[in-house]
Amino acid sequence: MDLVDIHCHLLWGLDDGCRTPEETLEAARAMASLGYTDVAPSPHAQARYAGGDRDASAARLAEARDRLRDAGLGLRLHPNAENPLDAGFLASLERGDARGVGEAERFVLVEFPFADRVEDAAGLVARVRARGALPIVAHPERCLCFEEPGAAGAVVRAGGALQLNIGSLTGRHGKLAAELAERFLGEGLYAVGGTDLHGPFDAADWIDEALTTLERVAGAAELARLCRDNPRRALAGEALR
Repeated sequence: MDLVDIHCHLLWGLDDGCRTPEETLEAARAMASLGYTDVAPSPHAQARYAGGDRDASAARLAEARDRLRDAGLGLRLHPNAENPLDAGFLASLERGDARGVGEAERFVLVEFPFADRVEDAAGLVARVRARGALPIVAHPERCLCFEEPGAAGAVVRAGGALQLNIGSLTGRHGKLAAELAERFLGEGLYAVGGTDLHGPFDAADWIDEALTTLERVAGAAELARLCRDNPRRALAGEALR
């Protein structure tokens, strides 16, 4: 199906995702077996992780590409990062060294805290847009600030795109996340679907279940839009639809 994932933690040793090269290869095999052809691993761009270092992340991406090639895996890897939408990230946009999605880097994958309230999330997204970047907000269904009715829609109206963790639809991230995911999906708020994979364990099974659930709930066309077409457009820096 030529699926594309722009949110996962496939690269080993950079954050709380895959821990070893072997785990990376196993996870990559699982994704390839389900029809993924392109993946933009998104290490957490935070100082507490090695993934906060751009050069270290680029070196690991290059090494992972070599290992996948040597293993006969055709999965194509692209640069990316998962950026906390905070003052440090806004400063990196001002300096021109923010880490974006794919080679084009027109889009940036950003996240809000899971358990902290955020004042004016839509305003923060608008500030990212004003600095010339197009924000894709990771897993809003898992973040406290999007539990408030209308908050997700406000972010979309401010120019942000929302990324669904497809596993949320199966209850993988809890009942509330599942409820919010179905609500946002029903309201047509999501632009992209991603795995947010953190390791190889049962990956083929739970991702397959999540893709099946997404197709059942929203239809084959929406599955293709969220997990193939728009992620590929994001890699190329093209407008999402």
